Amino acid sequence: MRPFIKFKRKLTPLWRWLTGSVTEFDLTTRVFHSICLFIILALGYNIPFNYIVGLKRIALLSAASFAMFTLIYYLSRFRKNRSASLILFCASGNALFISNFFLNSGINGPTDLFFVVTMSVMIAVIPVRHYWYLIISNIAIVLWLHYIQYTNPHWVPYTYRSELSRFTDITSAYVVVVAVALFNYYFIRRNYEAERKSAEHKTAVMKLLNEEKNKLFSIISHDLRAPLTNVQNYLELLTEVDLSAKEQHDIQKKLLYSTRSTLDMMNNVLSWSKSQMEGLKFKLSDIAVHELLLPQLLLFTHIAENKKIKIEVSIDHELQVLANGDMLQLMVRNLINNAIKFTAPGGHITVSAKQDDQYALIQIKDSGNGKPAKLSNQIFYLNGESTRGTADEKGVGLGLVLCREFAEVQNGEVWFECDSVSGVSFFIELPVSQLNLAVI
Repeated sequence: MRPFIKFKRKLTPLWRWLTGSVTEFDLTTRVFHSICLFIILALGYNIPFNYIVGLKRIALLSAASFAMFTLIYYLSRFRKNRSASLILFCASGNALFISNFFLNSGINGPTDLFFVVTMSVMIAVIPVRHYWYLIISNIAIVLWLHYIQYTNPHWVPYTYRSELSRFTDITSAYVVVVAVALFNYYFIRRNYEAERKSAEHKTAVMKLLNEEKNKLFSIISHDLRAPLTNVQNYLELLTEVDLSAKEQHDIQKKLLYSTRSTLDMMNNVLSWSKSQMEGLKFKLSDIAVHELLLPQLLLFTHIAENKKIKIEVSIDHELQVLANGDMLQLMVRNLINNAIKFTAPGGHITVSAKQDDQYALIQIKDSGNGKPAKLSNQIFYLNGESTRGTADEKGVGLGLVLCREFAEVQNGEVWFECDSVSGVSFFIELPVSQLNLAVI
């Protein structure tokens, strides 16, 4: 069985090339190419077979037909002229078997079997609107040939040298006809199932994308309106109301926070939307983790101080990862943002990074709000729910979605662990660069 499987695996790419790729040809055309190839093989077999059993004129006719069907296949597969190929296919098929009827003993030979398989093959490749023309013409030709042999039997000579050669020829023709029919239906059924599954998969993907789009718009309309309304209200207060210096300073701090949170939301929305519409286009390179993340961590240290949260950093200065810098920065920003959001005032956040075998492990751990966190893996998917932070912070829920998507495309992983008392640890695992592996 294994040699057969290996042979099939080697043959499959060649067969796909011979019949044409899905991007070049539709299913019907690929079926047409497969039928042409099988007919060419069958005719190639018939040439020496008919010569051996004494049907030299039939062998010559098979050789001419072999050349014709090779031309038909070439026109459709390589010249992409399917219309001309179909016309030649139908005309050549009928001409071949009409000639075969007169040269190979008429109704006493295998030609009637050939007309049956010809009709089934043509139905498989001809447009539906032409079906009845094919069926009627096929029946009419066979009845006309039978009538000619009945009224003028001398026009259709008996060409077999013996009953053995006749039985051999008809049996061989039956095997070829059955093989062509089975191959035809098998190829159609297999490709139909493949096309159906592909269509179902595309439908499911489109449904999922449509649901995510609706969720995204719902989230944006709900969560993005509030901070923008706050910005508007703060600006109106600053311009229309006579406030003390302290009140102005407080409003400016709130205005800065609303603007920053809104910008974070918009950055995530734009990053996610771009990844969905254009696909992720990026380049991986060797990145020094400490050098890349330190400016981000210093920024968040000042932000966390406004909430009286302390951020501790412990990153291996020699650690390098094979990643995309922009993606890694966005992932860490979102995870630290979440940590600040769900950590109570007076708490602490630890950011660490170290090498673990062939991977780098980045950890963002927070002390939480004093209660055990209850999270599920659904937080890494767009579920339409936005959870408020300990200071009533809001978000659109895209940060962790982007973390998951960006980790996967960088050959990494992101996950979390909940502390039994309070707090959550998020982990980013990425491949270390070859420079780190060389040191090991």
